Order: sequence, then structure tokens, then C-alpha cells
Amino acid sequence: MIDFYNDFYTRAERSKAHGTLCERVYGKNLCQHGMADMSQIEKLLALLNLNENSRLLDLGCGNGYITEYLQDRTGSYVTGVDLSPAAIESAITRAKTKSEKLKFQTGDMMNLQYRPKSFDSIILIDTHYFIDDFEALIDRLIELIVPNGQICIFSDEGRGIDGCDDSNLQASESLIGQLLETKGLSYTSLNLSKENREHWKLKERVLRELKADFDAEGNMCLYNNRLGECISSNRELDCRFLFSISKSL
Repeated sequence: MIDFYNDFYTRAERSKAHGTLCERVYGKNLCQHGMADMSQIEKLLALLNLNENSRLLDLGCGNGYITEYLQDRTGSYVTGVDLSPAAIESAITRAKTKSEKLKFQTGDMMNLQYRPKSFDSIILIDTHYFIDDFEALIDRLIELIVPNGQICIFSDEGRGIDGCDDSNLQASESLIGQLLETKGLSYTSLNLSKENREHWKLKERVLRELKADFDAEGNMCLYNNRLGECISSNRELDCRFLFSISKSL
């Protein structure tokens, strides 16, 4: 997986075709590899309500363009963590000319070396899918946020059953919702399922329009990866939620 993302982010950052894809599908080129467009990022910012003294941890940040955008918008202390050394190297290079409040580290979200209550907020933008023990991750993240802090997670995982129709699923019925309720954790959710279906349609259409551009760059591996995401399953059956998990006093 690390080798894949090293190659993906190195290519995507240099690819004009991929930049155009991001601009047309997400609304801004932040070298995205997920489903959160700028409208969803704005919803996230509204939930986080960050200020200049806030401390934010972005887990699975890739090459950090979204992390950088969040720091630019809020002036907060923001740290991005990702498994891909190539992605983090790129982010660190850019951050040298940015605010001292913006930091990046290579690391595994299941082995975070921070002290308890180190952050006001932690975000996972479509990055929890690779975690085998999600309950253990949530327990650790709860330790890392301050009282009244929050963990925000974008997820289209639903019930986690291939081919299952989750299009009308409620957040409480999803794997994440069920776990949070079992653990007695307070949370809210935004249902983004309709927006998500439109996202996949747009992404597939724009990709097909840009196929020749990817080919001319020698980046058909990027094209095939992004198109494969669109057509590997029936995206009409997907749900999508933005969870905000609170830590009580």
C-alpha cells in the first residue's frame, strides 16, 4: 500500500490532467484522493469551528494540500500524518515556506506517539478504511483530544457489505454508528449520500473526457485507478456521512 501511495501522490502532484480533474470534480485542486469536495470541506470547517489557538490533527493527509488549506483558512496549529514517505516529503518541502503552525510527519495512525489531550480536533477524510481495528483507533483518538474535543470522520463504509444497498441507510445503522452507540459515545452526523452519488457520476464523466490528457502524460495508471474507483461497484448503492464524535467532560 505504501508503494502505491508513494507513486500515486508523486504522479498526481505533477499531473496537469489530475489537477484539472480535481478542479472540475472537487472545486479546487488540492490533489484529492477521496470523495470530499470543497462543499464538504466547508461543512467540516463549520463543524470544527477552529481558531488561531486550536490544535488540529489530520490523519491520512496524503501530500497535505487539504491540511495546508485548513491551516490557511483557520490560522490553527495543524499537523498532518500519513504513511507515505513520498507524500509527506512533498508536504514538508511546501511547508517550509508556510506558517510555522503547519507540520507534517510520516506515521501510522494506529501507532500515534502523542501525549493525551494533545489536540482539540482530529479529522479523518476517507482514511479509516485501511484500519483493521477501528474500535482501538477510536479509543486512542479519544485519549488524544481534550475534553469537549471532537473527532470528525468522512465515511461511505455503510454496513461494510459488498453489494448491499446502503443508499437510504441512517448513520446509526452504519458500522461506525453502531460502534459509537455501543460505546456510548456522543456523536452527530451529516447525511451526504445524495451529494456522494452526484460526485461519482461527475468524476466518471470528467475522467473519460480527460483520458487523452492522462495518456499523453504517460499517466494512464492514474486514470485507471481513479476510473476503477467509479466503476468497481454500483455507487448508486453507497451512503456517505460526516460523523462528529464528541468527548464529554
